[in-house]
Order: sequence, then structure tokens, then C-alpha cells
Amino acid sequence: MLIVLTGKTASGKDTIKVDLLKRYPSLKLIVTTTSRVPRDGEKDGVDYHFLTRDQFEKKIKSGDFVEYVEYGGNLYGTQKTQLEQVLNTDSIWRIDPSRAGEIRKFIERAFPSETGEKLIKKVVVIYISVADDVVLQRLKKRNLSDTEIEKRMEDDRKIWSQSKDKYDYIVENVAGKLEETVNKIIKIIEANQ
Repeated sequence: MLIVLTGKTASGKDTIKVDLLKRYPSLKLIVTTTSRVPRDGEKDGVDYHFLTRDQFEKKIKSGDFVEYVEYGGNLYGTQKTQLEQVLNTDSIWRIDPSRAGEIRKFIERAFPSETGEKLIKKVVVIYISVADDVVLQRLKKRNLSDTEIEKRMEDDRKIWSQSKDKYDYIVENVAGKLEETVNKIIKIIEANQ
């Protein structure tokens, strides 16, 4: 299974991802790539593959990405090598919601037919939603400007209106009920194995 985990900004995607990896130690994490500077405590190759913008753009030109997007002034994407590693294992892939809805198309374009078909059959896209007031509180804790916060929230609204029908499952992450959210996702995983 290829669990594609996506959702609103500050919806708890990374926290949920870490919890799922603890509960399912055999899950392989697909580490995505970004041009942004690491946050405190983030490690290269664990949280992201951190590249400069120039390095990232060179890899785009070389065709090294299955998908990529610019978000919040930074580039984010998934290198083909990450997906090639997971053909024979269950994996979790956390990506931008604008990309998650198109993931089957990206795989189809990036890989020869047989490899692409195998990957597409494994895909389950789970969108994590959270109340706007919770997003606002969480983004303020990240010391973002009011303009940046409003831009991210507006981007989320646009992405949702364009892509909501392209996600396989939508799970509400109610503030203070993380375990309940993770348990809902576990039921989805079990139903799709």
C-alpha cells in the first residue's frame, strides 16, 4: 500500500505521519525534497531532502521529480528514486494537497507502464482536515506574518474547492483528539490491505 497523506496547512500531517510510523514500523517513509531552510530540529534525509533552490531547479530540468510545486515561496517535490524504493513495501508519502489529488497521473507520467501500474494500484489518498480557527492558532505559533497566514489559508480554500473530489478519504483532525484521528486512519489502512 502507498498511503498518500495530505491536508490543510497546520492540520497535523507530520504529527500523524510520525504516529503511524511508530505504530507500523515496517512502513517505509518517502522523504520529499524542499528548497526551504530546515526548521529547528529538522534533519536532512529524515524530515526532507534539503536542497538550495538552484539545486532543486537543476533536478527539475533533469527530470528527477515525479511531482513538484512551489508553495509559500519554496519548492517541494518527490524524487523518482524515492518511489522506486517502495515498489515492494508499504509506504507513507506526505505531500502537498494540490499534488495529492493528481498523484495517479504524476506516477503514470513518471514511470514506464508496468512500474507505474504497480504503484497506482497501491495508492490510497487521505486528506487531513482541521478547523480554520485551529489552523490560525497553529500558524501564529510558527511566527508567520499575518499576510503569510492569510495567504496559506486562502491557498488551502482554493485547493480544497479544486481537489476535494480527488481524495479517497477525508479525515477530520479535531484539536486535542489526535489518537482518535490516527485510529480513523488505521481503520482506513486496514480496510485497504
